Amino acid sequence: MSNKQPEPTSSPSPHSSHRTRQGQWPPGVSGNPSGRPAGSRNKSTVLLEELLQARQEELIQKTIDLALQGDPVALRLCMERLLPVLKERRLDLPLPEVTDLPQAAAALSTILTGIGQGEITPGEGEVLASIVETQKRVLEAKRAERTRQELEQESHAMAAELDDRLGELARTAGPKPVPREPEPDQPASSQDLQ
Repeated sequence: MSNKQPEPTSSPSPHSSHRTRQGQWPPGVSGNPSGRPAGSRNKSTVLLEELLQARQEELIQKTIDLALQGDPVALRLCMERLLPVLKERRLDLPLPEVTDLPQAAAALSTILTGIGQGEITPGEGEVLASIVETQKRVLEAKRAERTRQELEQESHAMAAELDDRLGELARTAGPKPVPREPEPDQPASSQDLQ
């Protein structure tokens, strides 16, 4: 007798073809297509919101009163609402305007100096440096496009000049001789053989 159990097989439902080999539904495919509509809200959440909405002023005042009496949880709730945790801070680091590549180098130097002097953190410096680097790439792309356009204009001018010179040469050289077509090989006659 074998202790092996047979592998589960998927049911022969019309939706079973959407399952993976392991019997799981792929992301975005539901086993219950007529299930809960997208965006619908839980009934208990809606009911709780309605109850709190009716008495929200009283609850806020009670939380403030508890905070003033020294309740640490109520105090923390009030402080989080008054002074939310800052995700980022404003940086007071004067950077030069970056309109050419030397100014980009000067801006990066200013950022490194700011990090070294403790005016900004290394993480903030990294963000600023990536912004300056992006500006530098944009400037390089603009310069490359300008160079490409200049080279294109030069090549058009050179092509026009070459066409003019070739036309001049053709006019001064006179009519071109018509090349003679080579005569086809004729079979040798008996007189030529003697």
